[in-house]
Amino acid sequence: MRKTSSQRKEEIVSSARDLVMRKGIKNLTIKNLAKKNKISEAAIYRHFKDKRAILVALIESFEHNLMKAITEPIKRYKNPLTRLKEIMKTHMVFTEKKKGMLFAITAESIHFDNDFLRRKILGVIERYKNEIIKILTEAQKKGLLRKDVNLNAVSLAFFGMIQTAIIQFALTNYTVPPLTKFQTLWKIFTIGIEQKT
Repeated sequence: MRKTSSQRKEEIVSSARDLVMRKGIKNLTIKNLAKKNKISEAAIYRHFKDKRAILVALIESFEHNLMKAITEPIKRYKNPLTRLKEIMKTHMVFTEKKKGMLFAITAESIHFDNDFLRRKILGVIERYKNEIIKILTEAQKKGLLRKDVNLNAVSLAFFGMIQTAIIQFALTNYTVPPLTKFQTLWKIFTIGIEQKT
């Protein structure tokens, strides 16, 4: 049975993800994707205009899966600080499985000086930060968070701490999992924001 266009696109994106995770972003080429999918390069171009379009699809897929992953702790825990702690842990586990893919794509977009990809990645970060700000706002209302903290800055710090662990993971050839930094980073984060009783 012949595959639909959306099935084929999904397969190409999945193959692109696999190539990035196994061999690095430098191996994400139309030629390699065609070979991996056992189709012609022309067949890839029928579904994606160019490599940038494939990277956009990868970013969108990553965003969807990350937001889905952090929805579980958001729903499960009532205490907003427990929610944040579990989101940090979930994000680190998720990134370890994805081998720091967003970091790799970010590096690619900077290397190629691609404004469109940068804006796309910034959009993912903003959406993520907005979810964190909602939880921080709730924590502040419940008196769990200092009143003087800037929630936008705190949400960026939260994301940044996770990204630092991810960068180290990528730069050590995936030998230092982000989760090994979790307890230390969480402690540092809460020292800066918690309301002292």
